[in-house]
Amino acid sequence: RSSLAHILMSRDGPALQPGTRSYARSWVRDGAMMVAALLRLGEVDAAVEFVDWFAGYLFDNGKVPCCVDRRGSDPVVENDSHGQYLYAVAEVWRHTRDPAWLGRHWAKVARVAEYLETLRQSERIPANREGGRAAWWGLMPASISHEGYSDKPMHSYWDDFWALRGLRDAVVIAKALGHEAEVARFAPRRDEFERELVASIRT
Repeated sequence: RSSLAHILMSRDGPALQPGTRSYARSWVRDGAMMVAALLRLGEVDAAVEFVDWFAGYLFDNGKVPCCVDRRGSDPVVENDSHGQYLYAVAEVWRHTRDPAWLGRHWAKVARVAEYLETLRQSERIPANREGGRAAWWGLMPASISHEGYSDKPMHSYWDDFWALRGLRDAVVIAKALGHEAEVARFAPRRDEFERELVASIRT
């Protein structure tokens, strides 16, 4: 109950914030995990309001900003954010089963899924076929999603695990809305990404 109170007290309108002392901004990574907590604790309205609000700050090409503040969407490259948005949408669906709400997010969900595919394909290049770069084949590109990487973007399995979660949930959402063409397009990408992630870990 104390943790729930801290989440709710730290809200700025619909924006969930990781704390009031250091962060006058809303991060999708923190927000997605707080959405999961709120839903499990019965605070559905707060979770829905955050996802609706954050969705308004997605970039037109499907890129999900790592965070939002009074200046708007932060363009810094953090490749965990796309999967986190997809997960948050799917979590609301799993708890509410509201098809009308889910349908309102569909266009953005589809764009984010396509953006993830663009990122995935950017690392499926000949230079990543062998040698020290082979472990990067088909994964998310380097980013600064870990604060320790802010001086130099790095490849991070944190990004890849969230990307896989997002690809799985994109299929869940497409199935829930009866978009069979997108299911047929997204599912093989999900499966291929998972295989290449496992291969990378083994490498």
